[in-house]
Amino acid sequence: MVVSLLVAIALLLGGWVWLRDSSLVAVENVTVRGATGLGAPAVRSSLTGAAQQMTTLNLDRRALNAAVARFPLVKSITVETKFPHAMTIIVNERRPVASLVGPGGALAVAADGVILTGSPSSGLPVIAVTRLVRGKRVVDPTTSSEVNLIALAPRRLRGEVTEVTAVNGGLVAKLRAGTLLRFGGSNRLAAKWIAADRVLQDPQSAGAGYIDVSIPERPASGTLEAIEPPPSVEQ
Repeated sequence: MVVSLLVAIALLLGGWVWLRDSSLVAVENVTVRGATGLGAPAVRSSLTGAAQQMTTLNLDRRALNAAVARFPLVKSITVETKFPHAMTIIVNERRPVASLVGPGGALAVAADGVILTGSPSSGLPVIAVTRLVRGKRVVDPTTSSEVNLIALAPRRLRGEVTEVTAVNGGLVAKLRAGTLLRFGGSNRLAAKWIAADRVLQDPQSAGAGYIDVSIPERPASGTLEAIEPPPSVEQ
């Protein structure tokens, strides 16, 4: 009985190994969703080609990730299989949040600092740089802080930001209305944005030339004529 049981287990395991890689469960129908930006057709083609080398019982996520590793557009993917022949791949895209502008042109950059080569950069908040990034992502600490400032902005305000600069170690965002938001150092940016949003929604702040939220619990506002050079702030 023991021998028979062991033989039966071996047959079942062998059958499973054979079935999971057989044409009976080969991936034939691939649906790719979420890829909409520049280069999306190439992303879909690459994922489809890689998926059709698999079966619904033997999914190789590493191979799928490798298929789109060259596309900065793709942040991550989610995969679902449906027995016997279907696979759905959801693409989580990076979105441009700012435009790095320097000698020779402009580059769109995502919230995590990845350069989105070829993506349109017009209409995005501007970050001035002394030279354009040559690698795949931003590495300069100051530029990274500026990108992070925009990335953490509330959706309601992100579209109002036209420019971000670092003045004497303090981050400053300029709004379309001309108001300057002074954030000080790069710490607690989420809390500082909340404070800035509250002040902007207060009718008493209408017409303010600047809003200082370097200490988010004690925001201050005033006219541009009242601004003194911001103190140096350690990041």
